Amino acid sequence: MLAAVAVGAWVLRALPFFHRAGAPGYVVNYDEGVYYAASALLWKGLLPYRDYLFVHPPGALLLGAPAAAVGAFGDPSVGFALARWLATLMGAASTVLVGRLAMRAWGPVAGVVAALAYAAHPEIVTMERGPFLDPLLNLCGLGLANAWLLPSGREPLPRRAGVAGVLAGVMVSVKVLGGIWGAAALVSRAPGPRWSLARRFVGAASLTALALVGPVALWAPGAFIRDVLWFQSARPEDGIVSRWERLLEMTHERRRYAVLLALLGLGVALTRAARRSSRTDAAPERFVASAYLLTVAAYLAAHSYWSNYNAFLAGPEALLAGLGAAALVGFAASKARPVGTVATGLVVLAPLHSVRETLRGAEIRPPEQVLQARYVREQVSPDAVLCGFEPGWGLLAGRLPPVLPGQPVVVDPYALMLQDALLSGARFEDAAAAFAAPDSQRRMLALLERCDFALLGFRGEWQLSADSRRWFKATYTRAVSPESPAVELWRRHEPLSVTATLPAP
Repeated sequence: MLAAVAVGAWVLRALPFFHRAGAPGYVVNYDEGVYYAASALLWKGLLPYRDYLFVHPPGALLLGAPAAAVGAFGDPSVGFALARWLATLMGAASTVLVGRLAMRAWGPVAGVVAALAYAAHPEIVTMERGPFLDPLLNLCGLGLANAWLLPSGREPLPRRAGVAGVLAGVMVSVKVLGGIWGAAALVSRAPGPRWSLARRFVGAASLTALALVGPVALWAPGAFIRDVLWFQSARPEDGIVSRWERLLEMTHERRRYAVLLALLGLGVALTRAARRSSRTDAAPERFVASAYLLTVAAYLAAHSYWSNYNAFLAGPEALLAGLGAAALVGFAASKARPVGTVATGLVVLAPLHSVRETLRGAEIRPPEQVLQARYVREQVSPDAVLCGFEPGWGLLAGRLPPVLPGQPVVVDPYALMLQDALLSGARFEDAAAAFAAPDSQRRMLALLERCDFALLGFRGEWQLSADSRRWFKATYTRAVSPESPAVELWRRHEPLSVTATLPAP
């Protein structure tokens, strides 16, 4: 049964790729462009923090190596497409892991409902269509939980505790918030006769994180602290600012029935954890409740939040939905067998309500994106310098961010400009106010002064201040593709002779 759900999960994720444009025809997201471009540049010998700004730990860049290598030494658009296909496979594997864990802990109803809830979760389906952080985080987190939590409250063997610790270390090396799953594992089992298991877990996690992060961070330790830790704590508010609206978004009606089951499961988990004297008896409940509540708290406290952040909630939310479904069916069956049968059917169907929303997202195939990539390939010669505010647009056209002598390698224009604003010592109410500050424009304008062509788009219009936009439009001329008025390319009035080069690998 879980295998069938996993196949369905893969189809939901890969569906928009079965299009004449293939995987590159699906709408490109800013973040996936940043992560893939940064990973490809790593293969070229450029290091995060030392050579370009990257505001997360380097684990995702190292672990995304196979697809990034294709883009580094071949056509970046081909490697980018491969990374998207690999993400769909990670989603199918995570679906099996979430179902297996719930089934082992709470029975077959819980396993099937948890797998369905994860398979149809709109936000994680979207993220598992590209080289985002969330597919890797969820896969490692669910693998960690499967290794750490055993049926009937049994303690994991030392080897399994070590495997769980390694996966926890990988998660921290990908994103600081990945440490939430490691904390949930420790909370689920208090110190006792087998405290040695927790020590083994923490030791394995620490060594893994050091092995993945240390070699890269030591090349520029000051920049690593500034980019990964200071930037995230000092950045201005962005996205959904209201904490109440964030909470509503985390429980959005597009997942209403799965969320209702998850909230029921949360109540069951907290009740069982409070009543049972033995920590190991309620270890799965403690684990999943801790992971869910800590993630929600982190998002409420964060400086930025968008709805796609819910993808990192998909694992614990699906597990809680499975627990809630099992508890509901168990209660109904205790009253009468027919009632239990009806309840089983209803809870199995509940997560499928989200499929409609998921399929709606799969219909997004902007033709302008494909046309723009074609237009750039036709108009921009290989030795010309192309800059842009959307990294993914360059990747689709077969371009990595340019590397120019004396200029920053701009992998993440959004973070670069925000950081320049913050380094001035000022504090801003939100990101828009930061982009209006003159200091935010300095390095980006210096790069644009050396480019032959530029891709502006909505993001460029937003991030450039009014004065910078006037300078840009006085310096560059807008060209429009004859195939679509929405496809534009900005050409510098007098193209430069400087050629963007990448160091030999």
